[in-house]
Amino acid sequence: MSAYCAPQELHDLAFRYAQAVDRRDADKLLSVFTDDGAVMGFGENPISFRAEAGLRDMTDKLAAFRMTMHNVFNQTFEADASGNISGETYCIASHILPGEDWRVMDMAIRYHNSYRDTAQGWRFHERRLEVLWVETRAVSPFVASMMKEDLGDFV
Repeated sequence: MSAYCAPQELHDLAFRYAQAVDRRDADKLLSVFTDDGAVMGFGENPISFRAEAGLRDMTDKLAAFRMTMHNVFNQTFEADASGNISGETYCIASHILPGEDWRVMDMAIRYHNSYRDTAQGWRFHERRLEVLWVETRAVSPFVASMMKEDLGDFV
């Protein structure tokens, strides 16, 4: 494997994936995967969502959270001798947990990706989701009074 200088289109897949997941938009999620694409676990993570039915199921399961925010960070890409592209994407995925108290579960994630260049452009073929650690803490919902000029609700 050698480093690969990826086109912006490959970088954008991770951003579009995050947007689709956070908005619970199954059609948008499907648009970043090959027809047989999958989100799978890595290591001890047992998840498995393959093809249209699986990815729609994944989107539906996210309704268990009040909301999510996937923040995409480092991305690296490699090409093998046959020209297959793979890579890693780092992410902190914030999940607002259900319940009366506002609590967030942040997951430090490393996605292990494989890509395919299709007639419709670059797509994920597979994303293997490795959770490195989880942090849970109290948070507050946004309220308009937080934006007062004196920032009184922040300090």
